[in-house]
Amino acid sequence: MSKTAQMIMLLILLVLIWGLSWPTMSTALHYCPAAWFSTIRLVISAVVIFAAFGATGHLILPAKKDIPLIISIGFFQIGLFMMLITLGLTYVEPGRSAIIAYLAPFFVTPIAVLFFGETLSKGKVAGLLLGAVGIILLFSPWELDWHNNDILLGNGLLLLSAIVWSGVMLHTRYATWHRESHTLLPWQFLVAIIPNLIAAVIMVPHPVIQWHAPLFIFCLLYSAILAGCVAYWLTITITRYLPVTTTSLALLAIPVAGLFASAIFVGEVLTASILISLAFIIAGLACVSVAKG
Repeated sequence: MSKTAQMIMLLILLVLIWGLSWPTMSTALHYCPAAWFSTIRLVISAVVIFAAFGATGHLILPAKKDIPLIISIGFFQIGLFMMLITLGLTYVEPGRSAIIAYLAPFFVTPIAVLFFGETLSKGKVAGLLLGAVGIILLFSPWELDWHNNDILLGNGLLLLSAIVWSGVMLHTRYATWHRESHTLLPWQFLVAIIPNLIAAVIMVPHPVIQWHAPLFIFCLLYSAILAGCVAYWLTITITRYLPVTTTSLALLAIPVAGLFASAIFVGEVLTASILISLAFIIAGLACVSVAKG
């Protein structure tokens, strides 16, 4: 099997792991408060990554010049993003949550044009318009219960997670880095614990966690090891060998996998409006990803 074929197989595996992680996280929240679940899974991920890097001789101490990269990816992209999507899952179905969380490129493109001088090609314009239609259909403001604070809060948290992710994408794109991100992965996961632990202690100072439930332990280990350590390692490995366009387009399958996995495993209803909005959003993301300029 060629190297490219191997990377494509790993890419499919990554899509499946992250797609299945959405109903897995949602299920775990029946046994553990959201903020504590995201904290515990990150602690486990950090321990496993430190052990793996230490055993293979790749563990390095960060230098002062590495701090911006650690804070940007660790605190915001991993830590804050994880906290927001987990809290959002408390109120919103996992499939819908996956779609909202992957809206980041739609925030990145207009900001990059307005503030960083990027050009807006016809392909990107088409992508943004398609995405806008998909977002409107997804939220269906004419059907939304504006008096239900839980629905508003959940969707707001998930939208905020996409905005946070987009901010990190812009930072990593335009900042000057002195070291490759993957070499600092253990420290990024360590820093990611901070916002989650703070939120957990403040929101639920005396958590009740059902450690005796086998399903919870499975969901926790899946989220921490497979959807955490393994998935990030796969992302790093894949992006080194496959073209960025190929990878970005393939990752559009994650919210699709999340939506259908949620329908299969937690009984989420796939309404026509959700499926149509998903089609518009994916078409829009595809246009943005392949567009030149």
